[in-house]
Amino acid sequence: MRRKPDIQEWRFQQIDKQAPTPAYFQISAAIKELLRTGRVPPGTPLPPERVLCEQFGVSRMTMRQANDLLEREGHIERQRGRGTFVALHRILKHQQEMRSFSEEISARGGQPSSTLLSFRTVHPGSASAEFFGLPQSEWVYEIQRVRFSDHTPIALETAQLPCFLCKGLDHFNLTDHSLYRILEEHYELQLGYSIEEISASPSSRLHKKLLQLPPSAAVLVVKRKTYTTKDTPVELSLTVYRGDLYSAVVRSVRARENQGLE
Repeated sequence: MRRKPDIQEWRFQQIDKQAPTPAYFQISAAIKELLRTGRVPPGTPLPPERVLCEQFGVSRMTMRQANDLLEREGHIERQRGRGTFVALHRILKHQQEMRSFSEEISARGGQPSSTLLSFRTVHPGSASAEFFGLPQSEWVYEIQRVRFSDHTPIALETAQLPCFLCKGLDHFNLTDHSLYRILEEHYELQLGYSIEEISASPSSRLHKKLLQLPPSAAVLVVKRKTYTTKDTPVELSLTVYRGDLYSAVVRSVRARENQGLE
C-alpha cells in the first residue's frame, strides 16, 4: 500500500530565477537531493503539481519540465490516472560480470533469498540435450526458484544441469545457498563464463502472481548458457526478471579493426 505524501518532507525553498541555471534544472536538482537522503522511500506519491509550483514559485509548465527531466533520468514515474511517484530502485545487471543471482544481490548491498518451487529430475528437451551434448534418454536436474532481494520478488528462475556433473545436488539447500558456490566448492567445477540472450516480453499471469507485478509491467527474459573454464556446458537457465526493478547494462568494446574507419 502506497503511503500518502507528507508535505513537510517535500518542503522546498523558492528557486533563484536570476541564476544562469534554468529554473526546471534547479527544481530537479532539489528533488533529487531530497530523494538521495532516503527520507522519501520508493513508491511514495509526489505532492500535487500545484503545491510544488507554489513552493518553488514557478508556473506549471516549468514544473512539468522538471518532472520530465526527473522521469527521463529514472527518479520518478508517472502513472496515468494515479499520479506521480518516487521510482523504485532498479537492480543493474552488468554484462561483463558473471555472477549468480545471490552474488549479484549481495554485491549491491541487498539480502538475497529464494523460494524453491520445484526440484526434479527430467529427461532433457531438444535444446538442453543439444547444449549439454546428451541423448534425450539421459537425465538433468531442473530447478525452479523465485528469487528475492530484501524480501521483494525479483525473478523467476528455471535452471537445468546434467545429473552426471553434480550427483546428489538435490541434497543441498538451494533456498538459502548459491547454486554456483555449491558447484564450485562441493563439485570442484571451475565456472568460467556464460553467454546470455536478453529480451523484453509481456508478463504472463504466472509472472504477475509469483513476482507481484504491477498490472502493466513487462518482464526481462535472460537465457543463460554457463560453461566451465574448460568449455564444459554446466547450466542452461531461463530467468524472468521484473522489468520495473531490473535493468541490464551492456558493456561494448569497439573492435580494433573498426577504429579509424569513417
